[in-house]
Amino acid sequence: MNSAFARRLYLVTTLEITVVLWSLVFAGSLVAFGDYVGTLRAEQSVTLDRMTAAIDTPGTRRDVRLAAPLAASRYPRQSVVVLLVDAERRADVYQPSSRIEAPVIDIRKRGDLGGEPSAQGGFARFVMGLATVFGLGVARAHIGSIDILVRANEVTLNAVVTAYLPEIFVSLAIALAIALVLARALTRQVLRPLVDVTEALERFAAGDLSPQPIVADARQSLGTLAVAYNGAIAQMERAFGERDRANARMRQFVADAGHQLRTPLTVVRGYIAILRKGDLRTPEDRDRILTTMNRQSQIMASLIDKLMLLDRWDTDPGRDATIEAIDVGRLVEDVVTPIADTQPARTVRIDAPAGPLAKIDPSDLTHALTNIVDNALKYTGGAIDILVRRQNGSVSIVIADEGPGMTREEMSHAFDRFYRGARRDIDGSGLGLSIARRALERAGGTLELTSDPATGSRFTLLLPAVESGRETACAEAVL
Repeated sequence: MNSAFARRLYLVTTLEITVVLWSLVFAGSLVAFGDYVGTLRAEQSVTLDRMTAAIDTPGTRRDVRLAAPLAASRYPRQSVVVLLVDAERRADVYQPSSRIEAPVIDIRKRGDLGGEPSAQGGFARFVMGLATVFGLGVARAHIGSIDILVRANEVTLNAVVTAYLPEIFVSLAIALAIALVLARALTRQVLRPLVDVTEALERFAAGDLSPQPIVADARQSLGTLAVAYNGAIAQMERAFGERDRANARMRQFVADAGHQLRTPLTVVRGYIAILRKGDLRTPEDRDRILTTMNRQSQIMASLIDKLMLLDRWDTDPGRDATIEAIDVGRLVEDVVTPIADTQPARTVRIDAPAGPLAKIDPSDLTHALTNIVDNALKYTGGAIDILVRRQNGSVSIVIADEGPGMTREEMSHAFDRFYRGARRDIDGSGLGLSIARRALERAGGTLELTSDPATGSRFTLLLPAVESGRETACAEAVL
């Protein structure tokens, strides 16, 4: 991760948190100052009431010199100043400090402003201006010819505010320290997904391709990056797993194909060696050897054709597929009858009424039927029943035999390529059922197998049926 970017983010976060915390400190200070101003206004009101009551006596309503001592007798507080004004004089009554309990009475000419307690300096003016904004003013009353004014003591107000300044500065310093700590923690938390993803990518760049998911929280600003990375990792794991499985299947495929081809090749090479040596006892041996070599070459050709067919379907599942509505009963009759005729000693019963229409490539269904029926004829000795029915939106073809059936282990591998179970003495490639199932899958159908060693095996081919609205038209076209 770029350290300069991390520093900038840290500084910006620190600044934002500092502004927020300092705003809270200032807001708290203003609230406290507002409460204090409210207290001063209450004191002004109380003091004005006391001064009015003290001066409102006969003989004092016209002379400040007589009214001032009466006002002082009411002990005005240190936080306020009482100003008495008549036609000629003015009197300031105030308490200079908490250590001096007796109030000061300063009587002078009306226009003389000297000696009035006031704070000096820009900060004092700022404090008084802020107090004015919060509603601090002058309380007034008029008794006889005397005006009574009660205002805040600027010196006291400024001193109280100044006394709290160190606490405010300490609070600001603490807020800054908290902002630094919080900013560092938040920056690390925010950048954690970016750091983890960067480190993971650096491991990949170094050659370590082992998937290592990152703990991610999509609610974070950069959490979606980690979520996306984990998604890519999961996809890569699936791709690696699929690659490994494909490699394993390829290795198994090569091994099985090589084994299947090696047997007929060994037979052919052995007979070729006999023919080259001329080691023939009778003329019939030559014909028998050539017949065997021809059969083995046919086995190899059939195996190669089946492998090429499966490879073509795997490479492009829809290749050469012509899905159309066909009469399943007629196709079953056309495919199975010639196979059954080649083995007249076997009992093959076909119950395939014409009419049920299914959507499938005719050649694919032919592959499936041929391979399943051929397996039943090779591996069983009893009767074989083939039934075609329409049920629940599908057309089913059931092929049941009376053979020895399959064990549970054989059933679990029956559709694996090159799997032949325990009956390896019978000619075959182990690809028939794989081709049958793949042919049905190309049309969206399924192939199900149930088997019992006591009753035989039962293959159920389910094909997507043609919709009822189209079935009549398709049937007429077939007829």
